[in-house]
Amino acid sequence: MDDEQGDLNRALMLDGNAVAGLLREVFALEMTASPTRCGHCGAVGALGTLLAFTHAPGIVLRCPACEQVILRMVETTDAIYLDARGAAYLRLERHTS
Repeated sequence: MDDEQGDLNRALMLDGNAVAGLLREVFALEMTASPTRCGHCGAVGALGTLLAFTHAPGIVLRCPACEQVILRMVETTDAIYLDARGAAYLRLERHTS
């Protein structure tokens, strides 16, 4: 990727908090504070700190350390598709009452 394209991608990038609503719809809980580990470099951080690319047919969340894809989400009229194979794990807290 040339520098100009890289600069444009960075200008359009948000953080993972930008997809909080869709994540809450899928998982039925607040996800941005959930820790995740990059399957490529091993970096650990809150889902909200991932680099969010939202200007495409779907959403791509990338590791802020190595920029590898951690999670992809595509929403259609019939379903939401989730691909998290770039995550070594995504930890979901269990809340008991």
